[in-house]
Amino acid sequence: MITKTAFRWRFDVNTFRLLGRDLITDRVTAVFELVKNAYDANATDVSVDFFDVNTNPQNSKIIISDNGIGMSYADIDNKWMVVGTNNKRITTHSPAPFNRRMVGEKGIGRFAVDKLGSRLTIRTKQKGDSEWLNVSINWEDYESKSTDDQLTLFTDIDNPFFFELGNPDEHGTSLEISSVNEIWTKPDIDRLYKELTKVVSPFYPIYPPFNINVSSNEFDEFQNKIVKSEALKYASHSAELVFDPGKRRQEVLRFNTKTGKIYHEEVEYKSFGPVKMKLYYFDNDAKKRYNRQFKDADARIDGIKIYRDGVVTTPFAEFEVNRDKQRDILGIDKRLWRDIFNRIGTREVIGVVEITKDENPAIIDATNRQDFVDTKQYRDLKEFIIDQLDVFSQVKIWERMRRQITTTSALEKASKDVTFFRDALETISKENPSLQPVLKEIKEQAIEVGRSINKGITEQKKERQEFTRKENIYISLMSLQDYAVRISHSVRTSLGKIKRMAEFFKRNFPNAEHDHLFKEYAVMIFDEMNTLNKVIDFMLSYAGSNVDFEDFSVKKLIEDLLYVAYRQTFIDEKIHTVVEIADDFILNANKKFFEDIIQNLVSNSIKALNGQENKMIKCSGYIEDNNFIFFFSDNGPGISVEDKAKIFDIYYTTTAQEGGAGLGLFIVKTRIEALQGTIEVAEPEYKPTGATFKITFPFKKD
Repeated sequence: MITKTAFRWRFDVNTFRLLGRDLITDRVTAVFELVKNAYDANATDVSVDFFDVNTNPQNSKIIISDNGIGMSYADIDNKWMVVGTNNKRITTHSPAPFNRRMVGEKGIGRFAVDKLGSRLTIRTKQKGDSEWLNVSINWEDYESKSTDDQLTLFTDIDNPFFFELGNPDEHGTSLEISSVNEIWTKPDIDRLYKELTKVVSPFYPIYPPFNINVSSNEFDEFQNKIVKSEALKYASHSAELVFDPGKRRQEVLRFNTKTGKIYHEEVEYKSFGPVKMKLYYFDNDAKKRYNRQFKDADARIDGIKIYRDGVVTTPFAEFEVNRDKQRDILGIDKRLWRDIFNRIGTREVIGVVEITKDENPAIIDATNRQDFVDTKQYRDLKEFIIDQLDVFSQVKIWERMRRQITTTSALEKASKDVTFFRDALETISKENPSLQPVLKEIKEQAIEVGRSINKGITEQKKERQEFTRKENIYISLMSLQDYAVRISHSVRTSLGKIKRMAEFFKRNFPNAEHDHLFKEYAVMIFDEMNTLNKVIDFMLSYAGSNVDFEDFSVKKLIEDLLYVAYRQTFIDEKIHTVVEIADDFILNANKKFFEDIIQNLVSNSIKALNGQENKMIKCSGYIEDNNFIFFFSDNGPGISVEDKAKIFDIYYTTTAQEGGAGLGLFIVKTRIEALQGTIEVAEPEYKPTGATFKITFPFKKD
């Protein structure tokens, strides 16, 4: 028999504040956590109702109610305010017949109520009970007794409750949050609605279903509005990945550049375990159809979500009205600055990644529910997701090229058709002089149409060239931005060294006891100044060079450099050179940057070959798919395994004794990436020693 009339929980108010306000950082996240609790409680229907949250803060309320299994008196007394209760860890699935995988594992969802408002009324009942339990909690009572010097325990505060009669067949829980902390505008509720569409994966078979309803007494759009998403039907492309548990093989996406089709391959399970994945890409036409339907593109298409056992784990990882506040945990939009013209952003793709607690145990929710714990497996999963997304980047590039070809062909055909039509009119006119007055106006119109079409062809070529020019400038500037950070740090490091040695001179010179240090420091200062000059020259080369790309023959440029410009140097150094470029390639790039690449590679090789016999430098190249593969080799001492990982770092050098400053390969890598290429250390051509670099550039054939 229950004799008391109030609950008392032994709990530190400051800890409660930490959990309720600091860990759950977003009020939409707070509502989301409470809805997920309803899912764990076997609810089939949950309602989120807003009352006067926009216009009348004093009377405002948010009510979250469900028809789940409800809570008993003992549940409220022993578990409601207990952090991290273990019942969901011991019982991993909800009761039959639902058998849902529990998603609220840490026991902090209930503390989300403090993020929403200062008063809470719980109304709950389990099936078979004859009474509803009603509990009132006022957070202000606790905070008024909590000071910085003294902790107030929940034991000190009475939380009154009472029972009311109910139907034994009824069950569920209602959380009425009043004195709402913040005003909710229509865009706020709309954002919540959009996020709630992602609670349950649209591809995961939930039975019985989990239905969500959002209502507001202030906004007509939200009158018992059922949460559902129809966005996917507007996508232009889609792909699905599954796995084979018997063979432990994972599907991955690949793109055929010849057919323009996506296909699948199978690989071994990754470190994070098997995943299912669905991706929906929206090209420009699809986005237009989508925007016509939803009227609010910025608030919609918003990237990839990860679901565990059918329920979203990080619901707010991508979308935020203020883009500066976007969490972007997968780094999808952060990648755009490297190549905004070709890569896919969160406003072009909707994706679902399905993981499970059993198959992917190393993918662990962060406590604040906004990300995952940083483990190798999670990093591998992010890389895997990005790799699949890059397949759609290839689709994007391929389709843009096809559109250009199709448009050009259509314009050229139209031009030929108009010319044919005009010639036919001329023939008819000559054969039928009586028709000349009638045909004259038609001929003039045909001539005007032909001019317009030819003008369109010319303008299209100009627009394409302008797009390429802007793209190349952007890529070049982004490459500079990436490396400027490291250069700035390195310059500060050099200046710090110079300053310390100069201060030593200032304090101690002259002093015969330190003469050896004065000499040593003078040489070191001189070397540091030379290095700084090279860094400054490199940076100024960006400002001083023309960043426009141009067409040039790779074979001719390399032959001019190695056989002409460096001829005397190679004779003096007794270096034999070989250039083997099978065909003549036309590369569309910044010619000065390409010259810098070759010159720095040659300079490095000359230093590496110092003291060697039978000195060799070799350049070779060939076409592979849409790339020009270029190898640069020498037969010097080569690159050690330890140096391979650091060889392109700024200031890292293995030729200090020959005057190396550690800038040559850094500049090479910078220039190559500015040209959208890649460089790597390859197997040495002149084994057992020697160094070979493999460089890959996109190209167009002459």
